Amino acid sequence: MRTLAIALLGLLLFPTTSLAEAPAGNSIKALSNSYDPGFKDVSPLDLKSIRSAAALRSKDGRQVQVFLSNGDFTADQMANEYVLPLKSKKEYILVLTFHNGPNPVADGSYSPKAGYGKPFWSSVVVRILSGPKGTNASFGATEGTCSIKGASGGRVTGSFQVMSRNGDKVMAEATGTFDAPLTTSKY
Repeated sequence: MRTLAIALLGLLLFPTTSLAEAPAGNSIKALSNSYDPGFKDVSPLDLKSIRSAAALRSKDGRQVQVFLSNGDFTADQMANEYVLPLKSKKEYILVLTFHNGPNPVADGSYSPKAGYGKPFWSSVVVRILSGPKGTNASFGATEGTCSIKGASGGRVTGSFQVMSRNGDKVMAEATGTFDAPLTTSKY
C-alpha cells in the first residue's frame, strides 16, 4: 500500500509528458558518419521508422532545434543532451540546429559554412547509445543546407541535406525532411 501511495504521489508531483508526434512529413533518406567510431558500433540504423518528431525554439528565438527519432520519446527527452533516453543501440535521435546570429530564426536556408553563431548557420548531430552513457556524434558538416520552409501555427517544416568530405570521399551525410510540432523553451 505504501509503495502504491508513493507511486501515485510521484505521478501527481511529476506528471509525464506525452510522446512527441511523428507526422508523415518526416523522413531520413541518408544518415552516415565515419568520423565517429561509435557510429560504426550502432550501424546500420533504421531510417524508415521515424516515431518521434519535435522542435524547440529558444526563449530569445535565436535557435531552433529539430529532433527526429526512431524511438518513442517526448520532446523533453530528445532535447536533453546530458541524459539520453535511448534504450538500445538501434535507437537514435537526429538533432538539426538552426542559429540566426543575433536575430530570431526565420524561414530560409541555413548552411554549416556560415560558422557557429553566425546568421543562417546550421549543424547536425546524432545521439546514439555508444559507450557507457551514449554520445552526441557530430557530423562536422562542411557543405549543404538545412532549410526552414515554414514556422507557423505551432509547427516547423523543412528539409536538410548536409555532408562532410575528405577529398572525394563522403565522411558524413544526413538527408531528409521534417514536419514537427514547435514549442518554445523556458530558456
